Parts: sequence; C-alpha cells; structure tokens
Amino acid sequence: MAQLSAYSEDLYELVAALDDRGVLRSGEREAWEEGIDDADEISELRTIEEALHKAMLDREGVTEVVSKHTAERTQAFV
Repeated sequence: MAQLSAYSEDLYELVAALDDRGVLRSGEREAWEEGIDDADEISELRTIEEALHKAMLDREGVTEVVSKHTAERTQAFV
C-alpha cells in the first residue's frame, strides 16, 4: 500500500508541475487527478502515467518539467 501511495503522490506532483508550467489545458489537471484518485492498483497508475506521457509528449515545456521532476527524484536516492 505504501508503494501505491508513493506512486500516486509522485503522479500528483508531476501533474501539478505540468499545470504550473502551463503545459496542461483548462480542466486537464482535474481530470488527471481524478484518474489518480480512482486508481486502486499500481497497474492502474502505470496506465495513467503512460497515458499522461502520450498526451503530453509533443507539448511545449514538457521536457523541462519532466527533467526537473526526474532529477529531484533521482537526487533523493543518491
């Protein structure tokens, strides 16, 4: 259960960062967060993450947000 919670929190933070950077369109943050809220299993969160990746792949600013988000996570383990 701790892994599910940690994965959810990470996705919430990524969605928030994308929204703060202006990558998300109106209403998208709420939709992604609702999907995360509804996920009961790790596999559902993976599906959400994959869908988020596909949806954001060619949007401006995504690379910077994801790079920063990933770097912060990586540093936590180093």
